[in-house]
Amino acid sequence: MAVHNTETGLDTMPLSQLLAVAGHMVAMRWQRLMGSHGLTPHGLAVLASLEQGPALTQRELARRCGVAPSTLNHTVGHLERSGWIERSPDATDRRLVRLAMTAHGLRQLERVRQAVAGEIEPLLDHLPASDVPLVRAFLIDTVARFQELGPRGLDRGAISLTERIQTRSLMDISTHLYSSRLTK
Repeated sequence: MAVHNTETGLDTMPLSQLLAVAGHMVAMRWQRLMGSHGLTPHGLAVLASLEQGPALTQRELARRCGVAPSTLNHTVGHLERSGWIERSPDATDRRLVRLAMTAHGLRQLERVRQAVAGEIEPLLDHLPASDVPLVRAFLIDTVARFQELGPRGLDRGAISLTERIQTRSLMDISTHLYSSRLTK
């Protein structure tokens, strides 16, 4: 059962602001959980990105994580010192250094995922299973739109984003979710 708090204005705030508030609340839980495993949000993003495939340069990794390469310096150093990732020279260009997960890093990532399944996912169980694909599609599209802006935000790509029309707009999704609640 959803809790509607009219005193804080959650019922009437713009959807983008509500998404930011919800994201912040979830992020705080994630951060606390990751901290208990010795990770930061950037650390988890690095591990998840490196798990997806072959070793990456720090520049490639930063692009995948949606941050500037210099932002990852501290994180990469911490993960390497902790034994979760390793650096190795590129096979074809010795000037490049590739980053890859270690077996310890894979185990650590699995522990975090298990903790998430036990501690965070249950907090989202109020969403009917039939709505999950729609919400997931909306969130994936939202992430993609913001990733297109690059790590500095609105200084690049904003015009192409505003011109692009998505088949599922924010309003369509919120209307569907709201109307489906009324009919249940």
